[in-house]
Amino acid sequence: MPENDNTDTTGKTADETVRTITETARDHLSSRRTFLAGTAAVGGASLVGSTGTVLADHEGESGESGESEGSGDGDGSSGGMEEKEGPSDLDILNYALTLEHLEAEFYAQGLEDFSDEELMNADILCDRFCMEAREKLPDYVRTVGEHEATHVEQLTAVVEQLGGTPVEAAEYDFGYEDASGFYETASALENTGVAAYAGAAPAIDNKEILSAALSIHSVEARHAGTVNLYSGASPFPDAFDQPKGMEEVVEIASQFIVSE
Repeated sequence: MPENDNTDTTGKTADETVRTITETARDHLSSRRTFLAGTAAVGGASLVGSTGTVLADHEGESGESGESEGSGDGDGSSGGMEEKEGPSDLDILNYALTLEHLEAEFYAQGLEDFSDEELMNADILCDRFCMEAREKLPDYVRTVGEHEATHVEQLTAVVEQLGGTPVEAAEYDFGYEDASGFYETASALENTGVAAYAGAAPAIDNKEILSAALSIHSVEARHAGTVNLYSGASPFPDAFDQPKGMEEVVEIASQFIVSE
């Protein structure tokens, strides 16, 4: 379980990430899953390391965003990535791409593992939803999976256009044993994605990238609300969503990563 992973894979202390996991992810991440400390360490290092190579070509692209720093009118070097504290726009894009790879593969695997009948008749659904409502679920799952695949394609294209190297998909183990577990894991992933975009958005300089990120964030929120409803949680639990920092999300996502 996450409490046993005290490896510092992000340069931050482990206390914050462990506390975050135990408070925000324990209810969503089923006790049936086994999370190895080594897996979390490898996955976390992969997530962070993959976003660390930002090419100088991005300086020209970020000139517009540099205006907010008061240095966008020069040759680009004064507003370059070296002077920005915290993650660059390319770092954030690759961070988002890592999460979208995770979600896209989750739905692709789920659709391979479960038939439409299994998705409709999961134990978590049968006592609360009529057949008419449950019949829509397989198509919902396919649609959400298509959305996540589209996010992967678009984020990959933007990273390449900005001169960066897109992070690639890893090998994952989602830990579900049946369709009910699939829906529970979907709820965990979608809610984490919403919190991740909310946490990263304030650090984005480029207005076009920010607009795109917010449009993905709103779609992820719709996914989360729907999956929450079907998995037995409130589709709108709070008046305000709590954002998560990159190191928090890395710790949660890395638990599903088997290898790079």
